[in-house]
Amino acid sequence: MKITVPATLADFGPGVRSIGLALDLKLTLEVLGASDEWYVGHNLGPSIPTDKTNYIVQIATKLVPDLAPHHLNVISTIPLRMGVGASTAALLAAIELANQLAELDLDDYTKLTLAARTEGHPAHVAAALLGGATTSYLDDKGTLFASEIMLPAYQAVLYLPVTGRLTATVVPEIDLSRKQAQTGAASGNMLMAAWQTQQITLAGRLLENDTLVDQVRITNSEVDRIRQASHALDIYGTVVAGAGPAVATLVAPEQVPDFLDVMAFLKLPGRVQVVDLTGKGLQVMQ
Repeated sequence: MKITVPATLADFGPGVRSIGLALDLKLTLEVLGASDEWYVGHNLGPSIPTDKTNYIVQIATKLVPDLAPHHLNVISTIPLRMGVGASTAALLAAIELANQLAELDLDDYTKLTLAARTEGHPAHVAAALLGGATTSYLDDKGTLFASEIMLPAYQAVLYLPVTGRLTATVVPEIDLSRKQAQTGAASGNMLMAAWQTQQITLAGRLLENDTLVDQVRITNSEVDRIRQASHALDIYGTVVAGAGPAVATLVAPEQVPDFLDVMAFLKLPGRVQVVDLTGKGLQVMQ
């Protein structure tokens, strides 16, 4: 059995805690068979455990404490600790692993709710589970609302710094004035309208509204330099990817070559990767 989960771009700009996009990078979890003890082979580097302390095993056995040990193998093309949903993919893979091995017969809503409550918001998990572009909302009572949305044609250009986050990021609480909250909400509503009417330039400008984003993300990234250079070519839509440090720009396919020229000119320390969006969310192959 194989479980695949895509990377995600989420929790950005006016879409904080709500908008998510599935990216064509993925984590693949293969179940190789029952075992006396849990073992997780992977290509994620020496810092990731291979025994029962592995995050995937911990989540699966928290959901089903008496889950029988298995030999697992994980292959991922999702950059770690960059803000593009590597931990979300592992979380959903773990929930699906428990669902399959224990025959829980969980529906998508239950999986989404479990994952969103674990992460504290549904932005990444909705896109990773459903695929495509999603908007979602987890209220104070733990009730989840989620829907797929339509986007113009985009490719995501990722700037991946030399080093990622060493640990999980604790998102600070921020206090917004009533005016700031109203501005952020209005910007998000207008972004949805721009997307539905295929107004890519307007949508790009709205994506760069950082009213709702804690300023730690902005000051710790190269987002300002990328925005300044790309605006000279009327290219907009650069955001910090989740908690960062990756920076993503949603670009119309015909503008990608020009944008890559911008990135080459900036000579930022790290690498640039062009990634397609995908309509495929979590999948299970027997």
